[in-house]
Amino acid sequence: MGLFSKGIKLPKEVTNTTFKLIETPLPKRVILPLKQYIGEPAQPCVSVGDEVKVGQLIGTADGDSALPLHATISGKVVDIKEHLDPKGSTVPSIIIEGDGTDAWIEPPAEEKDMDALGPSDILKRIHGAGVVAKGLLPIPLGRDLLPLDQPKTHLYLDGRKVVKKIDTLLINALDAEPSLGVNKYLARIHNDELANGISALKVITGAQRTLFVVDKKSPPYPQLESIVLTDEEETTTIISLDGERFPLGLSVPLLKAALGREVPLPYGHPRDIGAAIYDIDTVVSIGSSVHKQIPQVESLITAGGGALSNGGIIKIRIGTQIGVLIESLGGLKEDPAKIILGGPMMGMAHYDLTIPITKDIPGLFVLTRDEIQVTGHYRECINCGLCVRVCPVNLVPGMLSMYCASDCPEMADREGIFNCIECGCCDYVCPSQRPMVHLFRHAKHQLME
Repeated sequence: MGLFSKGIKLPKEVTNTTFKLIETPLPKRVILPLKQYIGEPAQPCVSVGDEVKVGQLIGTADGDSALPLHATISGKVVDIKEHLDPKGSTVPSIIIEGDGTDAWIEPPAEEKDMDALGPSDILKRIHGAGVVAKGLLPIPLGRDLLPLDQPKTHLYLDGRKVVKKIDTLLINALDAEPSLGVNKYLARIHNDELANGISALKVITGAQRTLFVVDKKSPPYPQLESIVLTDEEETTTIISLDGERFPLGLSVPLLKAALGREVPLPYGHPRDIGAAIYDIDTVVSIGSSVHKQIPQVESLITAGGGALSNGGIIKIRIGTQIGVLIESLGGLKEDPAKIILGGPMMGMAHYDLTIPITKDIPGLFVLTRDEIQVTGHYRECINCGLCVRVCPVNLVPGMLSMYCASDCPEMADREGIFNCIECGCCDYVCPSQRPMVHLFRHAKHQLME
């Protein structure tokens, strides 16, 4: 085990998660962006007026950088047009008006012999189900399992690429933020598809060792303990870490804490240090897509915030609009100051309640005025060094923010802005209340354009 001493400890009232499952009513309408990841959009294969069933293919994918799209409710395609997505971009989207019957297509037969499937069969089924690798940059899961070569990124001094054979499969039962709870919830209950997902990942990665990382303050974990006990080769273990320390749930600091290995930033991949890391939510989706060949049509997210009448772990159909979800949870107790998709630390604020919940969204938080920090005319950096002390990737955020605020993104690039994992720890501790992550995201956008 390694050592991770950076990051922050969030207050107890921020990290309390309600582990009750709430199944929301079937939405009357869904908005399904043809691109819910970093890559190429799917191409619509239905027309306005077509009747569709749940799980039916409505968008085809050409190549590994695109994912197929499936209907998440049964009904009629009423429009195919540009619509805002959770990232604030305008994306071609298919809009389905539900008929209330929740009629499904006839699924393929369940796979009875999982051991007979080879890597190519497994990858084909994962791609066909449209599974996304969640994270800072959500991409098609198949591309994350078999990443493309990155020239001129991370090299040894003699020019050889930093690539190792994968020896460890790390299953993350921590959430990206302590306020989120889907992974912690799934780690505490039994799910038949978890073991199938682990088996599929072992075949693809070739990992000989499996490591569960759990929150030491949220036991018990009966299914995980059962998997460890039934492993005759004794290659599966559980380690417990402090899930309240943020951003320990993100892959880069977690690999440092759990294995003592550092991912070469900015363009490195866990594969480069001999590891594959996926959260329990993704592993369960892999198991379902490989074993039952069911496409991803619903999602588990965390809902919370003082302005929301009800919160917890929410099972929701993909494409449900923010406003519809809020109403299905009993509406608002008071006027919200901010509505965030994602987590309170790393999520994005939204003003349009018609924006849909997509595959990569981990949570919805409707916050009151007392739960947010209002940043108006922020002050200049006072060089206190608090941001340096907490930065999990060892940057100097104060200096980077000054370059970004002065519209010098090239200078920020030279100082490693693309190493930033946008956790927001620097924002949280800054006494000058500088909106650092906002400045970093804007500068990255400028540089990428």
